[in-house]
Amino acid sequence: AYDRHERLVGSEMCIRDRAYIGLGASLIAAAFEEVDATPMEGFEPAAVDEILGLAARGLRSVAIVPLGYRAEGDWLVGLKKVRRPREQFVTEVK
Repeated sequence: AYDRHERLVGSEMCIRDRAYIGLGASLIAAAFEEVDATPMEGFEPAAVDEILGLAARGLRSVAIVPLGYRAEGDWLVGLKKVRRPREQFVTEVK
């Protein structure tokens, strides 16, 4: 079990999971400061890494979190949020 644990600790999945812990903390901190934030995937990590010079620092990107404030007159602010009833997306296992 110890050898398997050692292999998993440095694995891609473990590294990404650790990054998501920080990502979650960042989103909570942004909400506390009333700063808009949203996690993003689906970008080209190699391009981002090159633009930001991450490889030279021993880093690489796994997610992006844009931060900012809403623009004055943002037409989306007043729209009603659409939420599904809990029964449509939660399955209880008893």
